[in-house]
Amino acid sequence: MSRGKPYFSGLTKTQLTQAIRDELKRFAFREEFESPLITGLIAEKHYYCSKRGIKPTRFRMLFRPGAAYDFEGFFPEHGWHKVSWNQCIRPRDEYDWIKMALRYAIKPIIAKYKALHPVCEKCGAHSEHVDHVAPEFDEIATQAISLLDEKLLEEAFARFNWWSEEQFSLPDSNPAVQYILAAHKTAELRAVCQPCHVKSSSERRYA
Repeated sequence: MSRGKPYFSGLTKTQLTQAIRDELKRFAFREEFESPLITGLIAEKHYYCSKRGIKPTRFRMLFRPGAAYDFEGFFPEHGWHKVSWNQCIRPRDEYDWIKMALRYAIKPIIAKYKALHPVCEKCGAHSEHVDHVAPEFDEIATQAISLLDEKLLEEAFARFNWWSEEQFSLPDSNPAVQYILAAHKTAELRAVCQPCHVKSSSERRYA
């Protein structure tokens, strides 16, 4: 028996996740389909749609290399748009959104470092990732986010346009962005391959 309180439609979060995964197995990529379960979930639990009384009427999955799929819903007044049923069950909080925006802010720095270090600095294989050695990214991000008061958080999310295909971001003038860019002038980075990246992440997690 699955533990936990009913979250939606009489199902716990675990049961709901499994029910949706089982339903999606019936459909091929690009095949359009209707799902009263997913439509209802988005209408009631999605952070944007639920507050504006909108919901998609049908769905499709699009293949994306390196990921399971992109999930899109058809909104009668807007057309097809990416929408996450999983985030309706396990929603991001404000910290997650800001942290994602901070990663986006340093993307050029990471890309430049990776281009200059095509070989894994631990084993010599082809590099695929860039690790934050010291300080770790989460540590820098936590310090950066601590600079944001309620007014700055409100301003950050007031800029957010869910219908836009552009990445959620913060302006360069935002104190958190300024802090994280400054921190990367002295942060120790390391280009690593996928196996070394996994090993390093595991070592930090259990350190």
